[in-house]
Amino acid sequence: MEISYSDYRSEWFSLTSQVSGFYGYLERTAQDEHSIAEIIETEDERSVGYLWTTFCKDEGSGFCFVEIQEIYIEEEFRRHGAATRLYEYVELKARRSGAQVIRAGTGLCNRASVQMHERLGFAPYRCEFEKMLTKQINQ
Repeated sequence: MEISYSDYRSEWFSLTSQVSGFYGYLERTAQDEHSIAEIIETEDERSVGYLWTTFCKDEGSGFCFVEIQEIYIEEEFRRHGAATRLYEYVELKARRSGAQVIRAGTGLCNRASVQMHERLGFAPYRCEFEKMLTKQINQ
């Protein structure tokens, strides 16, 4: 079955095809005391967003980094500093856990997120590419 590129992207970004793998990885990483998996709420229990980070350590070199896997802020709380405060929280926990680097990703088209990362001192370290092919070659 072939699907269009736009349908593929919609499926990819909806995460419906990745749910079991996502939950499995989340469950495994949540067992690490340095990882963060939290839902953020107001005092009256309104959802502000959520945060998930993983702690990675290369046993050979000892290099440690924290990777922000997911961060989400509800629309009504955006542009009020909530994401910045979460990033500051991640940085504090990362430093305390001995991490040397924090990694985070965003889409190139998400200018607000790119600008926030740059404002917080993040710099690009990797770039990924994709090329649309108009026709598939049958093998």
